[in-house]
Amino acid sequence: MLDFLNNILFTYGEENEKIVRVKALLFIIITFIVAFLIIRGLRLLTKRYKLKNPDSHGRIDSFVQIQKYVIWFIALLVCFKIFKVDLTSFVVSASAILVVLSFGLQGLFADFISGIIILFDGTIKSKDIIEVGDTIGKVQKITLRNTTLITRDDYTIIMPNKKFITENVTNWSHNNNIMRFSVRVGVAYGSDTKLVSKLMMNTAEAHSLVSKQRKGFVGFKDFGDSALIFELYFWSTEIFRIEILKSDLRFMIDKAFRENGITIPFPQRDLHIIQPKQSTLSEDKKESAEIEKPHIP
Repeated sequence: MLDFLNNILFTYGEENEKIVRVKALLFIIITFIVAFLIIRGLRLLTKRYKLKNPDSHGRIDSFVQIQKYVIWFIALLVCFKIFKVDLTSFVVSASAILVVLSFGLQGLFADFISGIIILFDGTIKSKDIIEVGDTIGKVQKITLRNTTLITRDDYTIIMPNKKFITENVTNWSHNNNIMRFSVRVGVAYGSDTKLVSKLMMNTAEAHSLVSKQRKGFVGFKDFGDSALIFELYFWSTEIFRIEILKSDLRFMIDKAFRENGITIPFPQRDLHIIQPKQSTLSEDKKESAEIEKPHIP
């Protein structure tokens, strides 16, 4: 190892004097500075583009992340070239080391390969809202090893990339940023069903976060045990905080129903207690008395 560093940092003159490769070191520093400036400039350019195209944040972030790794890799190759390192022997040695390490670090290598697939595939991007198992979160950052999610409760989950390859993933915002949701409610039997439908639609149209471009509708879902079941379908771009919007709509529907005399029932059960006949009860007691009466000879 020491001989390898000596060969990189020093060279031998005619009189076997060690001369520091100042010029080579200077080129190395310049190479890394140029790589850093290129990445910084790329981020500034994409930042301006994102301001003009808010819907393209995820694709741009993935593109920048890929370019960052490519630029640093090229800078590393340039450094090896400056030091006249034999890349063939280096690649062979690195491959042997990676094979040995892969047996003990299989999970890490799986995350690394999964990260490359995710970045190039583009099925999961920054700002996407995804569901993995029981976890729902917004993608904040994708790296080669893990992905950072922010949940609805505003806590951070750092998830290994292999989970996105090996498990089922639901991407709520993959194709567009608008989705359909629903709110279900039951009303008492005998209620004016047309009025119920009208009131529910009015509440949806009155809310500012419900999309006006795609019109919702009210469905008469079923005849329940103690209520008529209705469901309000609506479209919204408020995907991540949709529970807040649903809660607002339920408050508004409840208020509208109260003002118009529509009752929201609760399950009720009638309990009927059947008393045994008095004569039958007396006969049973009489028979019991005769059985218990002692025998006198």
